[in-house]
Formats: sequence, C-alpha cells, structure tokens
Amino acid sequence: MIEEDLYSNLAAIPITLDSFTWNSAEQFYQASKFTDEAIIKKIKACQNPFQCAAIGQTREFKIRDDWEEIKIDVMERAIRARFDQHPELAEILKRSKGTLYDHSAADSFWGIGSNVTGKLLMKIRDDLQSET
Repeated sequence: MIEEDLYSNLAAIPITLDSFTWNSAEQFYQASKFTDEAIIKKIKACQNPFQCAAIGQTREFKIRDDWEEIKIDVMERAIRARFDQHPELAEILKRSKGTLYDHSAADSFWGIGSNVTGKLLMKIRDDLQSET
C-alpha cells in the first residue's frame, strides 16, 4: 500500500466501531448518515467502499436530520479509529510532514477546496506527535 492510500477513506483498512467491523472508514461514514436499519444493513453488506459511497450518496434514502451538524465528527471518529487500531499506520502518519490533502477533485468539501479530510488527518497527526 502506498502512503497516500492509507490516508484515503476508501482504503480497505478495517476499523471496529459501534460493535461492528467496517471494511473501511468510508463504509462507517456512509452508514452513519442513516437511522433506517434496512439501509444501514445494506451498507454493512457492501464489500466495496465505492459501492458503500454510491448507496450513501443517493438521495433515494432519507439522511438523518442532524447529519450536517455531525458529519465532520463522524469522519474524524472513523479516521481516528483507523490510526488507533493500526499502530503501524499511525507511525507513518506521525512521521509525515507538510500539508496533507485529499486529492478528490470531485468533492470540494472533503477534497480539493476545503480539504476537510486533510485537515482532520493533520489534526490527528498533531495529536500523535504530541503523545511522545
């Protein structure tokens, strides 16, 4: 796995949150958008993070009312879990330097533009560096 991949929410790096092992941070994030157990179950059944994203990004299903208020916290929780549960990845993040970017041109909030994912990664990196 190249270093940029371990920063991607689409990377097949399992995380355990809420008593379930998710295949990726993206799977957890997409499932967290919903309160309807049938939709959450459908996302849990996905093996491919792109498939999870496709389900979560459709407007066919009702997203929870507070989603806009909690989505950054949900993403931070998923990203933190990736590095908390995989110390070897945390070490790579900790040693990284400079600005980290989510190079997604298709998403100006998480990726190129606001770079919220990159900012969360740098916040977690700062926390890891301050632990030593």
